[in-house]
Amino acid sequence: MARVNIFNEFRELVGWFDDAKAERFEEATRWDGSNHISIATGSQWDHERLYRTVGGRWVLHRWSQWQGRPEVYRFLTDQEAQTWLLTNEEDAAVERFFGEIEEERGPGRPEIGPAVMIRLPEEMIAQLDEMAQRVEVSRAEIVRRMLAEALAE
Repeated sequence: MARVNIFNEFRELVGWFDDAKAERFEEATRWDGSNHISIATGSQWDHERLYRTVGGRWVLHRWSQWQGRPEVYRFLTDQEAQTWLLTNEEDAAVERFFGEIEEERGPGRPEIGPAVMIRLPEEMIAQLDEMAQRVEVSRAEIVRRMLAEALAE
């Protein structure tokens, strides 16, 4: 057994796991022409490895090739582990532990429904913007709320 203790930031023992029995996921790297650079850390000197313990917990192991930097082990949430696995190109592991990977998405919020185009007088748009700013939502959200209220009557 290779017991690895896990401490919190106050150096209090918060758990342990057997790394010989845990499933191990290595960081992905990219060759920059001179060195292998860790995708997880963005460095050639700092590294990460992820473990899935027998008990089903995720543990992140961080270490550095710089002298004097201690190794660190810490527990991760499922969401943090999923993000780490995706970042490090472990798609098969993500599908095995978390289900199918969702389709590619871009920035911004997901669509609520199809777009509806309407023309409004500039004065009305200014009033909508003022109201939206007052309640700290977008113009589209204030229009949705007003329509929902009108349709509920």
